[in-house]
Amino acid sequence: MARLGLAARLALIIAAGLVAMQMLMSAAYFFDRRPTTGGALNGPMIEQMVALVALLDTVPPEQRALVLRAATVPGFSTDITPNAVPPAPDADVLAFVEKRLRAQISDPSRAISARVEAEWQVPRLLRPLLLQWRAPHLRVEVELAHGGYLQVDATGELIARLFGIPVGLLAGLLGLGVAFASVWAVRRETRPLSHLSQAVERFGARLEPQPVTPRGAPDVRSLIVTFDDMQNRIVELVRNRSLVLGALSHDLKTYVTRLRLRLELLPDDPQKARAQGDLEEMQTLLDDALAFARGTFAAPGGAPVDLAKIVGEECAARQAVGAQVAMTPPAGPCLVSGAAPALKRVAANLIGNAIAYGGSAEVRVTIEGDQVALVVEDRGPGIPEAERTRVFEPFYRMEASRSRATGGAGLGLTIVKQIVESLGGAVSIAERPGGGARLTVRLPHVRAAE
Repeated sequence: MARLGLAARLALIIAAGLVAMQMLMSAAYFFDRRPTTGGALNGPMIEQMVALVALLDTVPPEQRALVLRAATVPGFSTDITPNAVPPAPDADVLAFVEKRLRAQISDPSRAISARVEAEWQVPRLLRPLLLQWRAPHLRVEVELAHGGYLQVDATGELIARLFGIPVGLLAGLLGLGVAFASVWAVRRETRPLSHLSQAVERFGARLEPQPVTPRGAPDVRSLIVTFDDMQNRIVELVRNRSLVLGALSHDLKTYVTRLRLRLELLPDDPQKARAQGDLEEMQTLLDDALAFARGTFAAPGGAPVDLAKIVGEECAARQAVGAQVAMTPPAGPCLVSGAAPALKRVAANLIGNAIAYGGSAEVRVTIEGDQVALVVEDRGPGIPEAERTRVFEPFYRMEASRSRATGGAGLGLTIVKQIVESLGGAVSIAERPGGGARLTVRLPHVRAAE
């Protein structure tokens, strides 16, 4: 139930209510319309038998055949037999007929027998149900005053029919039709909400406007219009933020370049070296902040790229400068959708963090079903479980001194998460067996064209 959407839940509620109502009505109908309580055994048919018995008791034997011919009509045939039929196996029907006949016949002590003659053999419990579909064949015998037994074979409907269809069945079909119509109407009314939900998910992943056509009920249309306005305002806000930070970064880089040139003109001394280090850190901070603000990544689309190749190139570059990086190469290409520069930044940030905090990095890229997994492990102190969500926040560092000697600006993992989620993937943190941290990036796998 927890996985069902709004439309499915509403449809299920309506369908369950209709089914429950129909079952209760059907149960009440079947119990109320048992052969012992109505239909062919009631009213005129019983009175016709009583009148016929009284008439046969008074007419001479040679006129009985004439009386029988006059009384016989379709669904009600009569005859006189010398002997009674065996005791009826259906006790309910026997008790009902006997009670009604004895109450109206002049001599209640007469022998009376009755049974339902069925042309099909069914268990006793199913008989009332099947009689709802087929008219029963009732055989009644009443002892006559001058010998012999009046045998009456009667057939009749136990239930009312409309257009030749039992009313219960017709009600069930109508209920089923109403259920389907209700489900269709619910689905139609909730379809705009499904489109809105999909647009919200796409907008959250790509931060690009996802226009939704207003449809449905007034409150749903109002919600869609409000969402469209909201996402346009958010996009405009992010765009303005990027423009402001881009302009600031450009101007600051200009001043950094000027300071660097002026430092080159100064004689070498410890103060000059420290100033140059500060400028490099400032340049790195500006680059990270600008990358985060602009979201320097490409949404899914375009030609697939081999993530294993990009990661391998980053590992080789790190190894060339003496870093301890080990990569387990995959068996073949690991294609994903995305921009190569953005994926290179993901690999660089993860591997750089592993080297900075663990002294080394163990890297592997594998295909896991419909996903490509990039796993980077280190042998450092690890990341406590309580911090594994906060480390993705902008400018958050577990080390509170903010010293560049003990860490970066706190944007590395934030940028990784931003890029990965924009490509429809996810990043997670776990503990490495034996100590250290394990960061795993999973991206949708793009299969090569056959």
